[in-house]
Amino acid sequence: MSESVSTRTKTLSDSRDSVSTEGPLVADRWSNNISYRQLVISSCIGILQLWWHPYLYDLQKLLPFIFLYNLFSVIVGYPMFYLELALGVVTKKSVLRCWDLAPIARGVGFAMLACCIFTALALGAVSAWCLALFVHSFHSFLPWLHCAAAARPACSARHRPLDESSETPAQSFFFNFVLDLKRNGLEGGLGNIVWELGIYYIISWVLIYLIAVKRIYSYSKLVLFKDVLAYFVLVCFGLGAFRLHGSTTMFQVCDWTVLLNNMQIWRDAVEYSLIQMTVSQGCLVMLGSYCPKQQHKLGTTALLAFAASKTSSMLSAFILGAAHGALLKDFDVNNTNLMAGPSSTMVMWSDYVARIPGSQFWSGLFFFAMFVLAISSTALLVQTIMSTLTGHSIRKIYWAFLIFICFLFGLIGIITLCTQGGLYILNFLMEWPVAKPRTLGAGMAAVVVTYMFGQTTFCEDVYFAVGEYPGVFMRVCWALTPIFLIGMFVASMCAGGAAARAGALLVALALLPAALIMLFYLVFKCRVRNIVGNEK
Repeated sequence: MSESVSTRTKTLSDSRDSVSTEGPLVADRWSNNISYRQLVISSCIGILQLWWHPYLYDLQKLLPFIFLYNLFSVIVGYPMFYLELALGVVTKKSVLRCWDLAPIARGVGFAMLACCIFTALALGAVSAWCLALFVHSFHSFLPWLHCAAAARPACSARHRPLDESSETPAQSFFFNFVLDLKRNGLEGGLGNIVWELGIYYIISWVLIYLIAVKRIYSYSKLVLFKDVLAYFVLVCFGLGAFRLHGSTTMFQVCDWTVLLNNMQIWRDAVEYSLIQMTVSQGCLVMLGSYCPKQQHKLGTTALLAFAASKTSSMLSAFILGAAHGALLKDFDVNNTNLMAGPSSTMVMWSDYVARIPGSQFWSGLFFFAMFVLAISSTALLVQTIMSTLTGHSIRKIYWAFLIFICFLFGLIGIITLCTQGGLYILNFLMEWPVAKPRTLGAGMAAVVVTYMFGQTTFCEDVYFAVGEYPGVFMRVCWALTPIFLIGMFVASMCAGGAAARAGALLVALALLPAALIMLFYLVFKCRVRNIVGNEK
């Protein structure tokens, strides 16, 4: 968007056509601190906070994981959130161009953009899941209350034996009648397209387009509605969660020795802390570029966003943990056969709403809220992708580029994520290209600011932009965490197995532009230095 001569907040300049196309176009900025702060905070109240809980399937590891996640949220997630937001505030540029402050690191923006693309693809599928469950909530009774005779493998009714090959009613319904899941993994290919799910996926992307086409100001209109709706549902569910029989099981069976025996949980906690704070996917840089021109308390905004992320993710984690404990009591078992990955949360939310009075009403309301959160989070990611397109002529056909991007996401999603093996693809995306590059991206951002551009200079630029100098805690974390984050990334890439090799390859391709730009810069700089030295 070209910068308006006036300070209007939600409209572009009427004289846009008179702006020169030779210079860079600067984004419009809010003049209302309250609405801008609300937008930034809302970026941390989305579908990822209510849906992505990696260790929900194993209650022995859930509380140790939550402990590590909270620890790393304070020393890694929160400082990196502030850093990326401040980076957008200082440079007023997109995620690709903000790295001009250290040309050797220009490729970091491409890595963040790749992470943004994979996350948008994954969240589009979650939108379709939520819409499917919302539609099924309008049956005469919730279809996952009881077992279906056609379910394969066998479904076990509540208070009856649950053997290793059986599934709970909610799990059976979700796998058999929403996903039509292949039970043999990706052996033999992805399987057929699940057309009902594909229709919901298309509807989701049409709505995402309608939000994104109005640009970031249209997205801001959803903020208050979706946040109030999300917290209303979470508070209501939280009040009833610990009234369930067996809700405290997660506190009784947790095994703290996993912190010493398995480093994987440490790596997952670091990645989760970055995911929950929306770090390293470019959204924060874009939102920072919209910072109001007048004085703005950036630290207060970051702290409120941190609090919003923590409360929403922790409330949902404990509610789901309580529901899982109640499920264990129902079947009197130690394992409910929940599959690790994206499906476990959807199964547990479905099971929870089936347990409370007025289950149909609460099911419809909850999955509607989840659907709104999913499409709004995805629309913000799409807006981040679109913000990288600069130039006056390009902005005249903004809608055409947006249609192309949404169509491309829709096509790729239908032929992969909306198939019988789509769950395995989504699990792969969340485990590798969505999560792994974030640690390296956050570490490189801290290296650029602290050791290349200069931390003192950067903090002074933040002060001149918003009238606030970053605190000592922030600066210490920026200086010390890069080695830790890069080490975690290297360790996570050393996993074995065919799936791990495929994931590592995909992550490497996402990071390839960063490596190539760094290499070309070093070669060019070396050649120039040699030429100058020879001339002397």
